[in-house]
Amino acid sequence: MSHAMTWGESPTSDDKMWGMIAHLSSFVFPFLGPLALYLIYKDSGRFVKYHAVQSLVFQVIGWIIGSVTCGFGFILFFLPIWLAYRAYNGEWAGYPLLEGVGKD
Repeated sequence: MSHAMTWGESPTSDDKMWGMIAHLSSFVFPFLGPLALYLIYKDSGRFVKYHAVQSLVFQVIGWIIGSVTCGFGFILFFLPIWLAYRAYNGEWAGYPLLEGVGKD
């Protein structure tokens, strides 16, 4: 069952790419990658902004869960790969329990 959100405009191919990068940047530039994309696209692209906010909030929650569980919660960090794929396919998909975050 798909949890893709159907609101908002249809993303362009550039939007899809930057939405994917918002999720994958968590592996290279934790917090800074999605934050930079949010700041760049907050006024111009709802799709990229949405995925950047999703990634940023998930990283904060993931780091907290990972710290509290002595590292076992860091297995959650495989979810960005799944969401990056869905963003690249133009889906307004969000992390479980966070799908409305960043929706405006």
